[in-house]
Amino acid sequence: MPSLISVVIPAYNAEQFIGQTIQSVLDQTYPCHEIIVVDDGSTDSTMEVLKRFDGSIRYLYQQNKGPSAARNAGIQVAQGEFICFLDADDCWTSEKLEVQLAFMEANRDLALVFSDYEEFNEEGIVLSSFLAEKYHMFPTCPIVAGPLDNAFETLILENFVTTPTVMVRKSCLEKTGVFDEEIRSVEDRDLWLRISASYRIACIPRIFCKKRVHQMNVSKQTELAVRGKIRVLEKNWKLFPQLVPDLMWRTHLAEAYCQLGYLLLKKNQRKCALKAGILSLKHMVLRGPRDPSLNLMPWWMSVGLIPAALLGWKLSRSLGQALKGGK
Repeated sequence: MPSLISVVIPAYNAEQFIGQTIQSVLDQTYPCHEIIVVDDGSTDSTMEVLKRFDGSIRYLYQQNKGPSAARNAGIQVAQGEFICFLDADDCWTSEKLEVQLAFMEANRDLALVFSDYEEFNEEGIVLSSFLAEKYHMFPTCPIVAGPLDNAFETLILENFVTTPTVMVRKSCLEKTGVFDEEIRSVEDRDLWLRISASYRIACIPRIFCKKRVHQMNVSKQTELAVRGKIRVLEKNWKLFPQLVPDLMWRTHLAEAYCQLGYLLLKKNQRKCALKAGILSLKHMVLRGPRDPSLNLMPWWMSVGLIPAALLGWKLSRSLGQALKGGK
């Protein structure tokens, strides 16, 4: 009996691109069992566009709760053995499901497989290939398809698993849990950490997804994203304290709190920036003796954040520039 695949597409005000997105799923060389579109309270003509696909999709509507809640709603009703996710403004290459399914069936110990993707702009010009350009950051990613060594540890460093490239066993999600709806940014990284803590995951370093970059989805290193990263790290440290040394958790939390502190400082939220600076310095101190091979910059950034918060962003920058000029 052929394996069943469910594709979950969260959609919010997606009228402009969702038709192309769904068509890329319908054009797969291996047909999926169902396409579940979860309308997350759209106020545009998304529903009208979806009517063109009556009979080809399963439509769910909910009040706006965010993409995690929308994906979870799709997972809950999915009937497939395998689940894939696709954002409403992205597309797949035609062989995505066929190649990933064959790989998962040949490696039944794997819970999840992901792939590379490329970004393109509104003119259709390819901007970048994720793993190809950032490969030096992820030495565990294989050149040929295969399982990843130390996936959990590497995910603490950086989220290299992109949601629209994923195929995951539903049985795995039933054990690890689904997307954390309380985390409003980088919630996918939280799920991949929980999965990689208990299961093997693999990479097929081929481009199966084309991610559209447009004005509505350009992501920035916002306060929300950094707070989400902190929450993900703190949560998974509590869940899996034994998987990596405390030094690693504290190092990355120190850097994240430091980053948050400077973002708050630029907004002139000095008390909150000071608190973030103290937490950053606390993790730097408690992580233990510094490895001489580690970069000193995060340490000095953490130390410098506290007086910067006390003085204020503009004054501390002026003093810094004056000191540089006096050398």
